[in-house]
Amino acid sequence: MTLDAIETGDEKAAAHAERPSGPPHSAERRPLPADRFGGYTALSITLHWLTLVLIAILVAAWFVDRPDLHLVAGIVAAPVLLVHAIRRFARGFPRAPDEPAATALIARLAILVMLAAMIVLALSGLAMPLAAGLPATVLGIALPVLPWPANPAIANVAAMLHAGAVIALAGGLGVHLLAAIGYGARGMHAVTARIVRAIPAGR
Repeated sequence: MTLDAIETGDEKAAAHAERPSGPPHSAERRPLPADRFGGYTALSITLHWLTLVLIAILVAAWFVDRPDLHLVAGIVAAPVLLVHAIRRFARGFPRAPDEPAATALIARLAILVMLAAMIVLALSGLAMPLAAGLPATVLGIALPVLPWPANPAIANVAAMLHAGAVIALAGGLGVHLLAAIGYGARGMHAVTARIVRAIPAGR
């Protein structure tokens, strides 16, 4: 594919040339702005990094034994996690990079596991204090208690689901990071650039 081919408007051929890949493809090649399968929109990228920051805050609050801060972060994070995960399931993903099918499948499964875990984390995290019937206090301020009786059984189920989702998210995140490191090590910069370089018509 030459620059002349791209300039003549041969979008299909140009999109093929821009397929995220490692060598021998050039690291400087970029997905076409009109190629909705080549990358993510600005909103998708923002949700991705905002989710990462919020999860880091949740983990930090848990490790320093600050359940009040964990609850505040959880209340803020829950809608972000839900919107991010549901939106990604609805919009789909950019096309997979040129790599072995087994590797691509593992990388995609890791993302799907993380998205499903986010939904479970958000819903179970909100359900636990409500089902337990405990008056939540955030930074010394009592939150309103919803008008339904406590249900310890539901609270226990929510707690188990929450713990399981944490494990699933950690596992998926580990595989996802390894995949990203692998793309960088193999010079597949067009793949790693997708999560920082927005495409208006992207996923």
